[in-house]
Amino acid sequence: MAYGDFRKMQKVISAFGLDVKRYEIFADKIKPIEPSASLKKTLLTAQRIGFSSEKERSERLVSPVLTELVEINDFQITLYSGHDLNVDAQKGLKGECDFLMTWGQKALEVIEAPIFSVVEAKKEDMDYGTAQCIAQSIGVQKFNAMSGKNFPYTYGCATDGLQWRFFKLENQTVHLDTNTLTLTELPIILGAFQYALEDCKHFLG
Repeated sequence: MAYGDFRKMQKVISAFGLDVKRYEIFADKIKPIEPSASLKKTLLTAQRIGFSSEKERSERLVSPVLTELVEINDFQITLYSGHDLNVDAQKGLKGECDFLMTWGQKALEVIEAPIFSVVEAKKEDMDYGTAQCIAQSIGVQKFNAMSGKNFPYTYGCATDGLQWRFFKLENQTVHLDTNTLTLTELPIILGAFQYALEDCKHFLG
């Protein structure tokens, strides 16, 4: 069993005894960020070309958005892609993570203090993607604790490239945003990521 085996919200909730609260977790906190001209062009081109696989969606839609965040923050964020995060195999907290983000310029070969997990929704199934992302966030939570970093919460986002759903994992509670943002709301998506990243920045001292 691995992160990808958590296909339903109820399964991950039951497995880890989670409480789910649904509301607008960012409310009026987001400051929209206008995307760069290059990102707009990249995403427009991607949608015109199309995508027939999860890999293509990741490369053409998801990765460019996350890379933009690294640039916005003057490369003070490390973006990990396709790294294994094996924490507790018996509980299914193992396997490859689509994307992890943290503050600081670190060697990409070594994961350090992730605060954000981003998962691509498989077969455009946002519920599946959300369940998997929550499982990965629990893995992140335990990984940080094992590393002596007991952060009070971390953030996650499930996306199929066109839809983006955010949540915050705080101890055993998942604060799930009731808004599912679309790529037409890119300034708000970037603003949500930025708010979450800044909200966790003080954890790292």
